[in-house]
Amino acid sequence: MTKPILEIKELKTSFKAYNGLLPAVDGVSLTVNEGEIVGVVGESGCGKSVTAQSILRLFDERKEVKYEGEISYGGVNLLSLKAKQMSSIRGNDISMIFQDPLTSLNPVYPIGEQIVEAMLAHQRISKKQAMQRAIELLQLTGIPSPQERYHQYPHQLSGGMRQRVMIAIALACRPKLLIADEPTTALDVTIQAQIMSLLARLNKQLNMSILLITHDLGIVAETCHKVVVMYLGQVVETASVQELFQSPRHPYTQALLQAMPRIDSERGKPLTVIEGSLPTLNQLPQGCRFVSRCSYATEKCHSASPILKPVEGVQALVRCWNADLIKIESRSQGQQARSGGEDHVIQSVQS
Repeated sequence: MTKPILEIKELKTSFKAYNGLLPAVDGVSLTVNEGEIVGVVGESGCGKSVTAQSILRLFDERKEVKYEGEISYGGVNLLSLKAKQMSSIRGNDISMIFQDPLTSLNPVYPIGEQIVEAMLAHQRISKKQAMQRAIELLQLTGIPSPQERYHQYPHQLSGGMRQRVMIAIALACRPKLLIADEPTTALDVTIQAQIMSLLARLNKQLNMSILLITHDLGIVAETCHKVVVMYLGQVVETASVQELFQSPRHPYTQALLQAMPRIDSERGKPLTVIEGSLPTLNQLPQGCRFVSRCSYATEKCHSASPILKPVEGVQALVRCWNADLIKIESRSQGQQARSGGEDHVIQSVQS
């Protein structure tokens, strides 16, 4: 049995607004084990990126945000650490890849110097050793002619290469946990497949745990070991990849799977959409947060908020009053969706 490297318990991240605190993340709990790839999925605005950035406490705690709950890394609650202690963990023990590498990289410094800077900030190493290590990292991440690329600037590289540089910077100090926030955003499908293949290879070679934030369920089906589904700041379902795609328990998970594009769909047939829209944070429903968009909703769903509870017989958690009633009906749908997800990835690689 692998042991947990990251445990989040009842995390609440609230932003200060003119009318009080708005909970962008509300009671999130999840676990990442050693050597595991955990995917976090959900539509835009569900709190995926805020959860990821909360782990490293990247928001301004003096002005804009308030954290509650527990984020345990190596047995230490990161929310209890002082700013200097937290700085020693960022980029060293836990690294993060952001969505847009062009805005994350410094445009006035060569990429090699930016990798070296990350190492010199956290490790006792000479600049010569750091330079050699930076070239090795560029080679490890699949960048051709790494010695030449070392001296180039971000604008001289393609989008895929810039993302590889971001991965190289993230790996500079050999972190135990890598947080990848939409690492394939704005990349074409061929480069997306290469980046995800690279992350999967690094996971195996370095036994590095990865928390993967993504919209693409096809990528999740091919890459991850476990899936966390979020909706409106809460975790609504957690399960292994196989269990979730074969038998999704939460109506929102079912809706996400049904909305996936399929290569075997009839030509001209419109895509399935999730009816309704996401409520705002200052007008949250009293009961279940998915109630206004759910076809299974009952009177209880409108009045009482469900808790995240275990599913009998499998290692899964679901936040739904009616999960036991819909799980049998959803099995065939889940199998079809998983097949569609795999085909989607295979098609992406071949394109």
